[in-house]
Amino acid sequence: MHDDSHDNNSSYSNAYRQYSRDQVLESRELEVERKYFRIELKENDRGQFLRITEESQGRRNTVIVPGTGLAEFAKLIHDVVASGGAEE
Repeated sequence: MHDDSHDNNSSYSNAYRQYSRDQVLESRELEVERKYFRIELKENDRGQFLRITEESQGRRNTVIVPGTGLAEFAKLIHDVVASGGAEE
């Protein structure tokens, strides 16, 4: 009997194999109130990217920024926080 849940050609299997090949270049963690953030600079065969993961109350959200946009992304965050007068 063949179990399709372990089929190596499934979308999940392909995504997992790709994820397992991602190399972590740098990683930082931060806890703010009840939220936990992990920021990782990673690299795979398609290039570098930033993965931002937020975990809160059993939920996980992830944002991935391609390496080609990292400088603009960082500047945008800096500009928004600076002009909004966010607390430190």
